Amino acid sequence: MSKTLQDALEEMAAKQPDRFTVPGHKGTLCPLDFTELGLRGELFPDTLVVDAEKETAKLYGVQNLFYLTHGSSLGIKAALYRFKGKEVLYADGVHRAFTEACELWDIKKVPVGEERDGFDCAADAGVPPITYEQAAHAIATHPNASALFITSPDYMGRCADRAIATFCKEKGVTLIVDAAHGAHFAFAPDLDEYRFETVAPLCNMSAHKTLAAYTQGAYLAAATEEAESVEKALRLLGTTSPNYLLLSSLSEAAKAAAGQKNDYLRLKAFSEKMHEQNICLPNQDYTRLCVTGRKYKGKALFAYCTAHNVLPETAIGEWVVFVLTPYDNGAKLKRLENLLQQA
Repeated sequence: MSKTLQDALEEMAAKQPDRFTVPGHKGTLCPLDFTELGLRGELFPDTLVVDAEKETAKLYGVQNLFYLTHGSSLGIKAALYRFKGKEVLYADGVHRAFTEACELWDIKKVPVGEERDGFDCAADAGVPPITYEQAAHAIATHPNASALFITSPDYMGRCADRAIATFCKEKGVTLIVDAAHGAHFAFAPDLDEYRFETVAPLCNMSAHKTLAAYTQGAYLAAATEEAESVEKALRLLGTTSPNYLLLSSLSEAAKAAAGQKNDYLRLKAFSEKMHEQNICLPNQDYTRLCVTGRKYKGKALFAYCTAHNVLPETAIGEWVVFVLTPYDNGAKLKRLENLLQQA
């Protein structure tokens, strides 16, 4: 690209134009907050968004990648659009957006195993991702199923077997993966073997969860045969006025992550040290640290941490979840280490 989204925003802001456009704050809240300029965006952004999406798709090694400014919830709903009125298998741990999508598109959802009302990915640490055997059995016993929807990694950093993707392809069942918590897998050493965006026809990833994108920023990776359906669904569901600061952060976040190998290695070493020193939940994603204390557990440990000005992600059962990213420096990690030693 001759110019990035971020370059274009900074260039326009530097001119300090008299703005007789939306948004109504006219740059007073944020000088980089521009909307499209021109009848069809000829002045800005023109082709910058499409070019940025193509560049990010190359970084991920996928055929097509769409920027989302409504989080992975939008990605899940857009991915399921093509299965209107059809039967879709789903594994334990689905986000509520899956249930909402099934209601929206009149999809017959069929659980893999026993259905549990109100289950949400953050509600129970006791149910790990679907196994290959469970997926194979479900597909064999539900010949009318058009798709299988799974979550990997889950909230606790546990991953499903990528062989599920090969099996689904052989059986003509579309695999849809909610990888909201795995946007960093493409860039973090030793996590490549757990990536689904390169093997599943549809895979969403929340860049705002583990990369340096603004909140609500996400990606939806789609195989070429799925792209037309995804584009239509995004037009139906999404806004015609996306926030270009969010879009720019999606472009910049992937580029930044691609150059942070050493930071991920640093996080891996820290995580391994924490597993040696503390009671931690075994998982595949070393950037997702799930700890229970010797004195404090679950909500009590969460409260203990927050009382010491350390903010965990959440408490699930006896576990407290900490999300590690390259933006956690050594001093910050040392404070966490010291705090957990007293917990």
